[in-house]
Amino acid sequence: MSGPLRRLLPVIAEQKAAFAWTLAANAVVQLGTLSLAVAGTWLAGRTAATGSAPLTAVAFVLFGLAVLTAAMTWRESWVSHDLAYRLIATLRARVFGAFRVSLPDRAKPRRSGDLVSVAFADLDRLEWLYAHTAAQALTCAVLIAATTTLSLLVTPWLLLVWVPLVAVTAALPWLTGRVATRQGAELTGAVAALNAELVDTVHGLGELTAAGALERRLRALGRLTGTLAAVQARIGFRAGVERAVHDATAALAGIGALAVCAANLATVGRPLAPVATVLAVAAIGPLAQISDLLRNLGTLRAAATRITGVLDRPPAVDEPRSPQALPAREHATGLVFDAVTFGYGDGPPVLREVSFAVRPGERVALTGPSGAGKTTCALLAVRMWDPDGGRITLDGVALTDLADDDLRDAISIVPQEPGLLAGTIATNIRLGRPSAADHEVAEAARQAGILDPRAGLPDGLDTPVGEAGAGLSGGQRARVAVARALLMNPRILVLDEATANLDPDADEAITTALAATGEDIGILVIAHRPATLARCDRTIRLP
Repeated sequence: MSGPLRRLLPVIAEQKAAFAWTLAANAVVQLGTLSLAVAGTWLAGRTAATGSAPLTAVAFVLFGLAVLTAAMTWRESWVSHDLAYRLIATLRARVFGAFRVSLPDRAKPRRSGDLVSVAFADLDRLEWLYAHTAAQALTCAVLIAATTTLSLLVTPWLLLVWVPLVAVTAALPWLTGRVATRQGAELTGAVAALNAELVDTVHGLGELTAAGALERRLRALGRLTGTLAAVQARIGFRAGVERAVHDATAALAGIGALAVCAANLATVGRPLAPVATVLAVAAIGPLAQISDLLRNLGTLRAAATRITGVLDRPPAVDEPRSPQALPAREHATGLVFDAVTFGYGDGPPVLREVSFAVRPGERVALTGPSGAGKTTCALLAVRMWDPDGGRITLDGVALTDLADDDLRDAISIVPQEPGLLAGTIATNIRLGRPSAADHEVAEAARQAGILDPRAGLPDGLDTPVGEAGAGLSGGQRARVAVARALLMNPRILVLDEATANLDPDADEAITTALAATGEDIGILVIAHRPATLARCDRTIRLP
């Protein structure tokens, strides 16, 4: 098994009990099915040879075995899928955690459709590995041992029939593995590309329609769909060839067993001739089943490679080994940029030795031309990245020495395009502090002007919000984001063009409300509007 898949298998150890149940149930099912087949064919052969059989006793045993096998088949399906989805949930949390600490990537931005493909499609493909492959591959050895023992009891010559065919069946996935891996990577890439284009198209549907570019976009989606279909067709052809080989080996095993029995009928005996055929086919059955499941091995390898790649992504910033606590708010000194230098990738620095401070209760405006690094300052303030040079401190403590939770509680950012979730305005505000009381949510909404009749929200906090803020105007979304930030009661509030979508009256209302939040909250306002800058205590202009 390839390296990425081997790396994802140890997660099974976290669910030892469920995996043990899966192994035991699968072993009972495999041995029970073999026993039913052997006993049934022996009974039929003995009846044909002698004209009589102990039907009552054998029927009773066979009935009990059939009930047990059926019950364990249900149990195995239940526990194996329960195990698989538990493990996938664990990996999904780890993948999300890896994205959380590694994004945004300052040098290699990723498309959202590609991220969705990694986070969901690739993980869901591992259901085959955990539910249908890992335990079954182990219990397959038990069945092979049982089949070998019974074959020796019937006639040792039977091993010469099915052992070479078992070897062919077992080797087939590895013989086609390189092609399968390449096709799996092509499939994953085609799905990711199509997902990315679909997400971009849905997000930009209005703009594409207005520009008359929707038809061209749909044709591009059609070409990507055709590429995906071609890859799927090639995978289907290969899988069909492999399945045909499996069927051929099973047929050859049965024919070979009959030939062995015919040549050694005196020693085998008529009652055991059907049993020999069942054993020869049964030996190939489990391996053929595993090989059939592993026809998706290439896709699994590609998915595992992408997942391990995500898990191996280095964090954008390192967690401090010995986090420091912030001083009490009455001793706060504010946010300080001290000779901060920062650049993206291999390009020239966006910020060169930038220094400024935002004191408690102070409103500081940050302005400058496009590309001067204003939003970069906002992202550095919430430690999306660390500066290449210089130092950023909050109340005298370097941001690099603060635990992530403490930093998020102390500094809150309101971006120009705030992220809202489906629900109501109240539920979106409460994201800032889920434990907040209803009156605290209402007060934050009032401060942000949401309850003002001029906001155009007659239902107030109960106003429904669609996905990504659908149903709200840009100004209304900004108000919700500001209210969410106020609910957190941060030490520093960063407004990154947060009021740019508001009309001048609404902008003035929000900045006036922010001025009344208290003397212990410092506000960094990134803006261009002269009226907004004029309401700040001082203005810092980036070159």
